[in-house]
Amino acid sequence: MKKKLPEINILNDNKKNLKKLLKDRLSQLGDFSFTDDSWYCRKRHKDSLTKGCYTLTFYQVPDVYKYWVKYYALLCESSVSGINKKCLSIAKFLNFIHMHYPGLSIDKINKQHVNAFEYELKLSDRSNNNKQFIYSSIQDFFSKLSNFSEMPNTLPTRNINPFRQESKKLDDKMIPENVVRKWDRAFKDESLNIPLEFRTLYWLLRSFPNRITEILSMERNCLRSFYSEYVIRIPSFKQDGGYDRGEPKLIPVIYNGHGKYVIDLIKRLQLQTEQLAIFPSSSQVNKEYLFIVQFWGFFNNHGDIGIRFDPRYKGKVANWEGWKINRLLKQLAQILNIRNDNNELIIPTTHQFRHNAVTDRQYVVGYTTEQIRRLTGHKNEAMTKYYTHQLIKQHKEIHLNISGLRNPKNSPCEYRGKILNLDNRTIQQLSKNPKRYLTWEANGKKGVGICSDISGCNPKGTPVHFECYACDWFVPKLDYYDDYVKEYDYWQEIIERTSQDPKRVAHFENAVRNLSYLERIIAICENGIEQFKEAKLNIEIENNTKLYKWE
Repeated sequence: MKKKLPEINILNDNKKNLKKLLKDRLSQLGDFSFTDDSWYCRKRHKDSLTKGCYTLTFYQVPDVYKYWVKYYALLCESSVSGINKKCLSIAKFLNFIHMHYPGLSIDKINKQHVNAFEYELKLSDRSNNNKQFIYSSIQDFFSKLSNFSEMPNTLPTRNINPFRQESKKLDDKMIPENVVRKWDRAFKDESLNIPLEFRTLYWLLRSFPNRITEILSMERNCLRSFYSEYVIRIPSFKQDGGYDRGEPKLIPVIYNGHGKYVIDLIKRLQLQTEQLAIFPSSSQVNKEYLFIVQFWGFFNNHGDIGIRFDPRYKGKVANWEGWKINRLLKQLAQILNIRNDNNELIIPTTHQFRHNAVTDRQYVVGYTTEQIRRLTGHKNEAMTKYYTHQLIKQHKEIHLNISGLRNPKNSPCEYRGKILNLDNRTIQQLSKNPKRYLTWEANGKKGVGICSDISGCNPKGTPVHFECYACDWFVPKLDYYDDYVKEYDYWQEIIERTSQDPKRVAHFENAVRNLSYLERIIAICENGIEQFKEAKLNIEIENNTKLYKWE
């Protein structure tokens, strides 16, 4: 007779093991216990950010649900500040449940309860992005904890977030070129009363695509010299959870021109910091950092830049934080009164300067995408792609400006034998034998447009039809509009495949070139279609308004 095997509750065993494993993670974060309502993650605090940025708080969560939010926090892999934001969002939802459904255990929460909170969220005056974040945090909370038997059997949230995130236009993240050049001139002007530490920080921010936290976390001994070249050592900290520790980012700089100017600023600041390091400060101040500063701010001194020291902190020093830099930029912007072409005062942020720095490296200096990735400290190409969002636009402008092509609104086009926006002599010549001036791709089955150079261009001699597309004599045929669109889609796909591959730079640039000309041709066609429609409508109106002659 076979012995009966003992029953094993795999689910309960796994649940207990998971809870134990999560609690064991606490020692990797800091010196606190699971029951504490404030967790300072000391072991993840590696940069210039304040202690608060590395502290998780659970005071806002109702006691009945508090442990579950703590387990959730331990399951998250993002930055400490990011996890804290999510926990605060979840606390809002759990406080709503506790208030409207007192005594409701977490496993009894269902779609009806979440929908009630969703309705209240819709009526609130929060921004759409804030609503989207709160709801996504609730989704993540129930999803991550779904392996626990105490949680609801089915996810009580919607599969798709009911709130859409409203993203800024990518162009809005850039500081206009004419504005940033004025800022550059101001910070190069040594006669302006800009403190050394702020001038140095500005040029580190402008010259290399670094996060403000990385610059403020630079150590005093950040320079290494090699003959006529220096290497600036900057730590990389990914604030949304990429790096637990600072990974050194080594930036080579030739000691000449602007590079020499930046290196000399750092050297001067090193001496100043050495003198300030002996000043009294709190225990949180890291005196190994390059940026040790006194407490000061800008003010408008009758149109000039004034510096005002805070008397409450006389003789004391601190490390800078990102929000303080943005506040100083705002103060200085109001004094300098730098405006854009629409006469709007532009108040830049540190992150906008990072966008501009990436763009400048890509276009002005000529760094490859791989070099940009290393300079920015991104571990994947996706974020680099996000920052180089102006790349295709810049390439298009370059190609079109070099070619000196006409504006699409004034460019000629042809439809069923009729040609717009050309002089009468050329139109008459082309009309005599349209096939003669049809441009062909080598071995092509049909023409791609018309050549309006009646003086002697040989269309069939062109080996690549894109040479015609790049020519101002080219006249697109509206009948081929769909073909142009298909070509456009094809090259768009090529761009997406090659834009992040450093080995395929030539393919990428060729695709952007072709795309820029096709975009112009499509615009010419669409403008021509509107003109032909308008001409046809005018004829119909004229015919309908003629006076009839009665017999």
